[in-house]
Amino acid sequence: MSYRQLSLDERYQLQTLLGQGFGPTEIARALGRHPSTISREIRRNGPWRDGKPYKAAAGHHETHLRRIAKGERSRKIQGALQTLIEAKLHLSWSPEQIAGRLSLEHGVSISHETIYQHVIRDARRKGTLRYCLRFGGYKHHRFKKSNLGEATRRRKHWLRLRCAAANKRTELGHWERDCVLGERGGAAFLTLVDRKSRYTRIRRVEKVDTAHVAAATIDALNTLPEPAKTLTNDNGTEFQQDASLQKKLGVPIYFTDPSSPWQRGSIENLNGLIRQYVGKGVDIAAMPSWLATALEITLNFRPRKILGYRTPHEVHFCQALTLLSNQRMHFGLEFSRRIRNLAQATCCCHWFAGARCA
Repeated sequence: MSYRQLSLDERYQLQTLLGQGFGPTEIARALGRHPSTISREIRRNGPWRDGKPYKAAAGHHETHLRRIAKGERSRKIQGALQTLIEAKLHLSWSPEQIAGRLSLEHGVSISHETIYQHVIRDARRKGTLRYCLRFGGYKHHRFKKSNLGEATRRRKHWLRLRCAAANKRTELGHWERDCVLGERGGAAFLTLVDRKSRYTRIRRVEKVDTAHVAAATIDALNTLPEPAKTLTNDNGTEFQQDASLQKKLGVPIYFTDPSSPWQRGSIENLNGLIRQYVGKGVDIAAMPSWLATALEITLNFRPRKILGYRTPHEVHFCQALTLLSNQRMHFGLEFSRRIRNLAQATCCCHWFAGARCA
């Protein structure tokens, strides 16, 4: 049986029994411990230390301090090696670079994680080594965890819980959601795409926050004849009002794993198509008010290879359209690569008039 130190409760029992005049052997029998364990505890924190009686709380605290001191003495980073590592940290070397170079030049085997732990201990002592790291001067997960973020993660519906019909794209109504950003801090496009049909809904939001995004989501989905069944998005701050939005829409909202854009590939592909018309960093608020509708119509009537060259509109509404004829027809945004200013592009408002159902 492996040795384990006395717990705080056992130390309080030891304190009481010593006060009643019991010896180490009798106390050991009462606590179910080996007599040497009791003798060792009395010897280290016993009544003859400073002429004071044995105190359980003080003994427990001193044991903890001895354990910390032992850990510090056994650490690999100390002395000359510590001086060398800290010098390279101040030269902005990463812990991985330092560990690799120590192995290459001196044959010293040390993990980069050990160096990170050294930096973390220094940060807890109000040291400055953390600022030598690339992201050390910011709110980095190694040094601070957000209690709000932890609570948010606990109440989320993660993607692995999503139903099979949504995962296999066998029915309509399972949507993915994202935002196409323009100028920093400005307006953006809220984009939604049906996983099966790739049917698209686009709304302009004047500000990328939970209130504006939630309102635009409700407007986009509640105007469809087919009710939404699930909604999937990433972990952006604009999507964190999931509880109230789920209640208003009546559908579960699922979140992808952090840094996993491939888990919602349909919306990523859609955003790439939109970037053909809306470049990064542009001022979306200054663009024409009809642009979101025009983009939506354009993409919904564009044949897609993954749909067998049918359009999302045809798949979503189970219609067959004649789109290739001698008659000139417009579906949404008529755009030319020669047009540099998107405000000069034209939009056809009567987009459905030229289409014929087969």
